[in-house]
Amino acid sequence: MLVDKAITDYADHHTSDVSPLLRELLSETERKTGKLDWSIGKVQGQFLKMLVSISRAKTVVELGTLTGFSALIMAEALPSDGKIITCESDRTHADIAQSFFARSSYGKRIRLEFGDALKTLSKMSAESVDGVFIDADKDEYPAHYEESLRILRVGGWMAIDNVLWDGAVARSDSYDSDVAAIKRFNEKVRTDDRVDKVMLTIRDGVYLVRKRRR
Repeated sequence: MLVDKAITDYADHHTSDVSPLLRELLSETERKTGKLDWSIGKVQGQFLKMLVSISRAKTVVELGTLTGFSALIMAEALPSDGKIITCESDRTHADIAQSFFARSSYGKRIRLEFGDALKTLSKMSAESVDGVFIDADKDEYPAHYEESLRILRVGGWMAIDNVLWDGAVARSDSYDSDVAAIKRFNEKVRTDDRVDKVMLTIRDGVYLVRKRRR
């Protein structure tokens, strides 16, 4: 854990609560997949929701639906004519997500694309979206980033999850392949003059970038 649990609990307590449906979704995620720790929590979810709201985003793309918590909480902040296109390649995860989208009044704002995310992105027009949330296969982060940057409008934002990997990126004794992939990706973003960027220590680390030019 990056931050002391007492601090994360304090932050959670002082953050707006989520809907009963989203709380149920988190419980269902653990019961059916055992991967609750893969899902973003309440604090990160409310951060993304506020980011969508503050930026007045109308079109958001998500790479890595898991069971739908992040897509649903971001959809709450969209205008009635807004949309989220969320990509997932695991059928079990996609089915759980779709079942909860169907139960939510915000579900009509979400379109789930099953299959390879890069194929979905390749069909999208340049500079056609306002925001992107990336939380998928870490080896694919560089390719996801480049395609996301292509479809992102100038001034739009991208949030990339797990960029601190439980603090392992800052330890010289870690040789895990995922850690190596994340470290390479972080350096790529750090040196990219097409974006402004800030690395945040929310949950497992979020790299927030803003596209400033093509």
